[in-house]
Amino acid sequence: MSVTEVQKHSRRLGLGTLVALGCATLLAACSGGEKLGSDTGTLVRNTLSSKLTGQQSAGPTRVTAEQASQAAAQATQPLVLIDFPRIESNALIAKIGANGPIDTYATASRQTVSLQNGLARGSRGLGGDLMSVSFGALPSLIANRRAGTIAREMRFLNGEDITVRYRFTCEVQVDGPSASVKGTTAMIETCRENDTWFIFNNKYHVDGRGRIVRSEQWFGNRLGMAKLQQLRF
Repeated sequence: MSVTEVQKHSRRLGLGTLVALGCATLLAACSGGEKLGSDTGTLVRNTLSSKLTGQQSAGPTRVTAEQASQAAAQATQPLVLIDFPRIESNALIAKIGANGPIDTYATASRQTVSLQNGLARGSRGLGGDLMSVSFGALPSLIANRRAGTIAREMRFLNGEDITVRYRFTCEVQVDGPSASVKGTTAMIETCRENDTWFIFNNKYHVDGRGRIVRSEQWFGNRLGMAKLQQLRF
């Protein structure tokens, strides 16, 4: 997709060039496949970012807090800022559809992330994609800010286009009023892969209406943790 096409699609979403900037950054970061963490991956990010902005830069272009705030003010539909620290890229993603409780968010280049009240359910076009998730009563525990134990199953696409399944037992805990996100309750989901040593921790900040305002969630071995901030519901 050309820069012009990206910008045209972004305008249809009502977000202008801010989303185009964010999606191009994420697209560039994911286009390097296994080289995401290499110098080659960084060069690709820089090249595509400079093509979009018309400026040469010394590092990857990122959506700033000011740009995110402007986009939220201009948006006409739900909007999320998603950040992958491991690959040093972030993007603004806008809601483009829903299937029951699952909402689909996309960059202007149609990379997608599926969320259920802020809980990651899938991704497409990011590399090492999260194909699907089963997590039982987790949405109810989060929405009602209750502790509990769930069984989580996550299915990822590996480098050979084969779906790999991981099973976890997860403990959900209520950590109390959040110190970093005013007016929310902090919750922690600690997941241990069955029969192995692997552990990850998802963190959620839940408002009084049971909505996840901000979170940190594991997106698999390739992308690692993602930070998600709901800019507009």
